[in-house]
Amino acid sequence: MLVTIKTSAARPGMYVHAVAGGWIASPFWRKQLVLADARDVAKLIDSGVAEIVIDTDKGVGPLVTPRVAPPAAVDTPPATEQPAAPARRVRRRALSELDRARALVEQSRAAMMQMFADARMGHAVDTDALHPLAEAIADSVARDATALITVTRLRSKDEYTWLHSLAVGALLIGFGRHLGLPEEGLRDLGLAGLLHDIGKMAVPSAVLEKSDRLDPAELAVVRHHPEKGHRLLLAGAVPEVVRDVCLHHHERVDGRGYPYGLSGADLSLAARMAAVCDVYDAVTSVRPYKKPWLPGDALARMLSWEGHFDPELLASFIDHIGIHPPGALVRLRSNLLALVLGTNADDPTAPPVRAFFDVPTQQRLAPHDRTTDAAGDPILCGERGGYWFGADWDALRERLVDADAAAAGTPSCARAA
Repeated sequence: MLVTIKTSAARPGMYVHAVAGGWIASPFWRKQLVLADARDVAKLIDSGVAEIVIDTDKGVGPLVTPRVAPPAAVDTPPATEQPAAPARRVRRRALSELDRARALVEQSRAAMMQMFADARMGHAVDTDALHPLAEAIADSVARDATALITVTRLRSKDEYTWLHSLAVGALLIGFGRHLGLPEEGLRDLGLAGLLHDIGKMAVPSAVLEKSDRLDPAELAVVRHHPEKGHRLLLAGAVPEVVRDVCLHHHERVDGRGYPYGLSGADLSLAARMAAVCDVYDAVTSVRPYKKPWLPGDALARMLSWEGHFDPELLASFIDHIGIHPPGALVRLRSNLLALVLGTNADDPTAPPVRAFFDVPTQQRLAPHDRTTDAAGDPILCGERGGYWFGADWDALRERLVDADAAAAGTPSCARAA
């Protein structure tokens, strides 16, 4: 039987079925567990959780508190003093999604570090302990697609490995939702992100954390991590998509990736998605051997790596995160087409642009610069220059980025919206 009690009434031997505030409020990793001893009870009380739901069929029940009879009535003269004013309630600030994301990151630390420690020792990975984390990531991304990624950006070099895995899990869930993938499969995508680099635990730390360029022998060691991770995951009951992403997230669509050199249709959708998410987070993060790239610059470089990523998926990913790189064609809220001129370090989603074409009238306009923040003319989506302007797009783009914007030429053709 499920019974709701005050946390202060918890005692060892109780089976916790749920906590008030959901899993993110719990100090434990498992959603349901037996309070093994007084330390577990103290941990639960110290967490600030007000109430818990216990299952009395699986553990001990609450102690029955005897009723205390009210004191006998006593004839006393009416009180002359004014009743004391009720204590003023202090309102707590509602938690923002960034606050929730910070709490989730802190809670994830223990589970991720334990997972990596088990992998280093060659032990089977306890993926059951990660399922609540994958669910919490999915919930966070559903509430705000950017909060968790924002928090994981604030990482040190020492925290890279586990926070990178957390970020890739969040990126995969958000990307999958953007693509319209079934909601029930998003948790597995998140789990795939959490475990995609588990094989790196078999790589010596001196190699992983080396600040200089890897020599050929060291590079060969690193390039075996997908296979090593896949073997670790074979020992546990994990969804097939998790093993697939672990083994193939470094493959390329042109067949020049590793470990097997698969290409195109031989790669699953999840593996191609993971390749984009993995690289994007890696190059925009603090690493032992390099400074992070700005998000817009990172996406511009990724677009230039011909054959590395599925181009349609990369374009969808850019639309999903709303960061359009320099040189990209975008449509503004005003229904103008514009060229992204650079990056905005303060707000990567609002880069400087140069508008030059009106979609409704299909007319070229005098090129002019616009702001794309909320008070200006925000970007609606990315567009393909080749679709709108055919073979003239590359030359037109070069003229538009010219310092003398007014000298930009007229496109020879444009497609209807």
